[in-house]
Amino acid sequence: MLVFKKREKVQRHVIITRQAADGIITWSKTHHPNEAILILQGRNTRDAVIVDGLVIPPFAQSGPFFSGFSVHDLPYTIPNVGTAHSHPGGSNRPSLEDLNHFSGYVSIIISHPYEDENIGAYDRSGNSLEIKIVDSV
Repeated sequence: MLVFKKREKVQRHVIITRQAADGIITWSKTHHPNEAILILQGRNTRDAVIVDGLVIPPFAQSGPFFSGFSVHDLPYTIPNVGTAHSHPGGSNRPSLEDLNHFSGYVSIIISHPYEDENIGAYDRSGNSLEIKIVDSV
């Protein structure tokens, strides 16, 4: 007889390097008052999404209330774990539009005034994930 063991639910979190976090902050400040978008590079483990690089998506478009890019323009060799984008309006919570266009394992959203404490991370369902900014991974 087979016995199925119930998997313990793991609280997932995001580990991001200081260099990647600073890149998100700088890119967002550069594009203000428009939204800015980046692709997150890294890897996914059972309990964490590890972000250690950023890619500027080719042919990205943005405005005061939107940002996006075509996934068909991306090279297949990018180890994509999600996206990061800014919300100039002040809230780092994902909108319905953000959730409908979710890509990867995590969505990082930074709100104005674009500092560490304004960074939020979310899963595909819009649940908040803990963020740890580290010097290196």
